Amino acid sequence: MGEVSHAGYQCRTYESPRAGLKVWKQDQKRLVEWIHELKKPVGVFATNDLRGQHVLDACARENVAVPEQVAVIGVDNDELLCGLCNPPLSSIIPDPERIGFEAAGWLDRMMQGQSPGEALIEIPPQGVSVRQSSDAFAVADPMVAAALRFIRERACDGASVRDVLDHLHVSRSWLERNFRKLLNRSPQAEIRNVQIKRCKALLRTTGLSLEKIAALAGFEHPEYMSVVFKRETGDTPGHYRGRNQKVG
Repeated sequence: MGEVSHAGYQCRTYESPRAGLKVWKQDQKRLVEWIHELKKPVGVFATNDLRGQHVLDACARENVAVPEQVAVIGVDNDELLCGLCNPPLSSIIPDPERIGFEAAGWLDRMMQGQSPGEALIEIPPQGVSVRQSSDAFAVADPMVAAALRFIRERACDGASVRDVLDHLHVSRSWLERNFRKLLNRSPQAEIRNVQIKRCKALLRTTGLSLEKIAALAGFEHPEYMSVVFKRETGDTPGHYRGRNQKVG
C-alpha cells in the first residue's frame, strides 16, 4: 500500500472475516458490494490465487468486465486453478526454493542459540505469469469496455464487427471513433488480435492440426488463418509452433 500511495495513487483494501460456510457466503456478498463501489478502471491484487478466483467470481456476479474494468492478479501461480478461472487468472510466481533456504537458515541459527537475524526478509518473485485477467488496456468508457468484453468472449466464435454493433446498439462510426481514440486501433483489429492470441496459445500448448486450430480461433478456413497469422506476426503458424511448442 505504501508504494502505491507514494506513487500518487489511491489504495483500498478488503479484509475477509474468518472461515465458516455462512460467513463465506456473507463474505462473497460483501466482496461483490466492494467491487461495485470501486472507481473503475481499477487493478485488484489478491493475496493468493484462490482469493483471486473469488474476486473474479464477484466481478461476474456484478457483471463487471475483466480485465477491461477490473484487472486481477493473484499470487502462487497455481496453474490448474488459474487456468480454471474465467477469465484465466494472472499470477505472481514466487521463489519457493529461496524461501525455503532462508527459512532453514533461520531455524538453524535459532537451534544453535544464535539470533535468527532480520525479522523481515524480502524475497523477489521469479516473475509474473500474465493471463487474460490482466492482459488488456484499462478503459474508462463503459461502452468501449463492453465492446472489448464482447470481442474477448465471442471473437473466436466467429463474431464480426456487425455483431458488436448489434450487441451494443451503437453506430459503426461511434465504435470506430472511440476505439481509435482510446485504443489506437479499430474494432476489426481487436477481433484479429484476440483470434491471433488464441492461435498462438493453441500452437504453443497443443498438437492440434491447423484445421482444428482455425476452427477454435474463429477462422472459417485454415488457409485464411495462415495468411492472417503471417500478416500479423511475420511468421507462419508452423514456424511459430516449432520455436514455441511446449507439448512434450
